[in-house]
Parts: sequence; C-alpha cells; structure tokens
Amino acid sequence: MSPLVHFYCPDAQRITVKQCLTPKGCRMSSRCCPLPFLRKIGYDRKYHGVSPSAAGNGPRLIWGKAAFDYCADPNDRVFAVLGTTIHGRMSDLGITHNVLSEEVLKDKDTKGIADLLEEDEFIPGHYILTDYKTSGSFAVAKWMGINIKKTDIPVLDEKGEKVYLRSGKNKGKVKTKQDKTIEYINPEKELFGVSLQVNRYRIFYEQYGFPISKMRIFAIPRDGGTWIAIGRGIVLNKYFIDIPRMNDDEVLGFYKKLQAEVNQAFDEEYARLCAPWECWEGNRCANYCEIKEDCKDICREFDEKWPGTGKERK
Repeated sequence: MSPLVHFYCPDAQRITVKQCLTPKGCRMSSRCCPLPFLRKIGYDRKYHGVSPSAAGNGPRLIWGKAAFDYCADPNDRVFAVLGTTIHGRMSDLGITHNVLSEEVLKDKDTKGIADLLEEDEFIPGHYILTDYKTSGSFAVAKWMGINIKKTDIPVLDEKGEKVYLRSGKNKGKVKTKQDKTIEYINPEKELFGVSLQVNRYRIFYEQYGFPISKMRIFAIPRDGGTWIAIGRGIVLNKYFIDIPRMNDDEVLGFYKKLQAEVNQAFDEEYARLCAPWECWEGNRCANYCEIKEDCKDICREFDEKWPGTGKERK
C-alpha cells in the first residue's frame, strides 16, 4: 500500500511526491511552497487500523486513502499543518503539573493519541480530558449550536416611517434590510463525530484508572477575528466546548462496526458510500476529498450515484 503518491502542481499537472521533494526536482519555474513544508505535507501515516480520530470518516475514505495511489493539492493541506503544529507545541509544553499530553493509548481493539489529560482542580481524584481542534468558524459555530436567523425588516426614515422603493421592478414596495439574530440549538448532532472520538479516549483512560469528570474540546477558529467569523457568531479566537458523555457500548460498537467495514473493504475491494453526515451532505465529496476521482470510478463500476454536491473546486 502506498497512499499519497502525487502532488498537484499549480498548473493542475501531477508530480510524484518523491520527485517534488528531491533537490532541483520541481517541474515548475519555482516552487509553490518551501521544501520543509512540502516534506511535512508529503507524509501520511500508514494505516494500522481504525483509530478514534476516524469517527466522521466513512469506510470508503479510510480504505481508499490506504489502498489507492492518490494525489493531494498542497494548498488543501495548509490548515492540517497548522493543526498538527499546534498539537506538537502544546505537547512540548504540557508535561508538567500532573498533565499527560499526546499520550499513546491502546487496548485489544485499537489505539490512539489523546491530546491532554489534566487533574480536575475542583473534584479531587478526577481528571479533565481535552482535545484540541483547529477548524473554520463554520464548524466551530455548529459545534456550539449557534444558528444565525436572518429576517428582512423594513428600513425606516428619520421620522420612523417606512421607506418605499422609488424605481426598479420592485417600485412601490417597502425597502428592507436583513437583520441577523443568534439562536442556540442543541449541537448534539453536529458534535457526534467529535463526541465519539473524545469518548473513545475517555474509555481508554478510565480503563487505566483515571476517572474522567469532564470532556471538552479547545476549539481555535482558523479565521477568528474576520468579519465572516463574527457574522457566524464566532467573536473570540478560542472556545471550550463541552462534550457529552456517551454510553460505552454505543462508542465501542460504533468503532467495532467501522473497523469491520474497513476490513471487508480490503477483502472485497469495495466499501459503501459515505453516509451524509460523513460526507457533509456531499460537500466534502466535491471539494475536500482526496480520493474523489477513485470514488467516482467505483460509483461508475457499481452503478452508484456519486454524492458530491455543488460546484467542484478545480
């Protein structure tokens, strides 16, 4: 198995990762990224089974990234580097004051790396489990249950009277402006994948004798401070978001089923399409999936409708 084999160059042509990382191996007139950056993004972990962080990825994506020689665009891996860099720096700073950082956890079923376990300062003998997430403000708002409600309201003049349009096809109609209000909804559905991941770490630690009193993610919006983020209700550059405790059997059963699906894919060279929640209602397929061309081939072979939606980024 050789997962990431090619990079897309800025002119949309391919180059092998090996050639790209060779001194003077760039096929363009100048490199699109510094060599250290390309080395960082040119490495993918080898597949060693379904890990806790796999929640939210369908079996076709997990199997495909391990089985297919796929191609990645360096531009699409920039934020992943930021995320891994933050994890690394926090790990360097974390091993003091009864803190466990970037610990490798494993049992007979799987293994994973938890970001942070620290003593609960208010509940003696208990611990707080934290997972770092660097994501766009759209995702952070969803995790927080923020919903922006848009309403058209009439424009009023200095006397408080409605203003009417004087020209155009809507002449004579009341002039309106859009009013945005924030409402909060239950984010349980949006947090499902993250909750599975963090709860799987919790199960590891509690098996090791560390009772967990609280689970949370420390979310860092990549676009924090921009007008887009603020318009989504994200006004800070960092948030703690509590993660609900899930039933152990539900969590373990989810990963057991996912592992069985991936194992079956390796045996039969076929995996089901990603579910809507796994492929973000098709948006991930169209714009963020590195094996989408292979997935399209499978869909054609098995007469499936490729679930990509919207206009594809080139």
